[in-house]
Amino acid sequence: MHYIIDFITKIIRQFMAPLYKDDLMPVIRQGIFMSIIGGLLIGSLDFFIEKIFSMSLIWMMLFVFGILLAKRIRGAYRDYHILYAIISVFVIFLTFYFAYLVFYAGYYYINSEQWSGTITFWNYFKNFLNPLQYFQFLNFFSSSFYRVNNLLNVLFFLIVNIYVVRYIR
Repeated sequence: MHYIIDFITKIIRQFMAPLYKDDLMPVIRQGIFMSIIGGLLIGSLDFFIEKIFSMSLIWMMLFVFGILLAKRIRGAYRDYHILYAIISVFVIFLTFYFAYLVFYAGYYYINSEQWSGTITFWNYFKNFLNPLQYFQFLNFFSSSFYRVNNLLNVLFFLIVNIYVVRYIR
C-alpha cells in the first residue's frame, strides 16, 4: 500500500512541475505534424502491402513511427514534463486513426464500382469517420477481445505507447 501512495505522490509532483510555453508549443506542433504525416504514410503503405502481399505490417510501421516520434518530441523540449508523455500517447492514437482512415479510403476508392448498387456513399461515410470502429480491438467487453490476434494487437499497441513514453523522458 505504501508503494501505491508513493507512486501517486510522484505522479502528482510531476504534474505540479513548471510547464514552459516555449517547450509546450514545439511539442504540440511536432505531435500534430507527425500524426498527420505518419498517419498518411502508414495508411498508404499498409494499404499497398495489404493489396499486393495480403498481409498487414501496420504494427511494425507504428513501432518505427513511435521511435521517430519519440526522437522528435524529445528534441522539441528542454525540460521534461509529464504532459509531454500524455501528448505523445494521444499522438499515437491519432496516428493510428489517420492510418486507418487512409487505408479504408483507399479500399473504398478501389472497390467503389463493386459497391455502387449495394451501398451508398453516405452510409459508408457515416461509419468511415467513426473512431470507435478503429479502436474496437481495445474494447475488452467485446466477444473478440480474447482472441489471439486481438491480444497481439493490444500487446503491440501497448508496446509502442510504453516505448514512446519511456524514450521521451
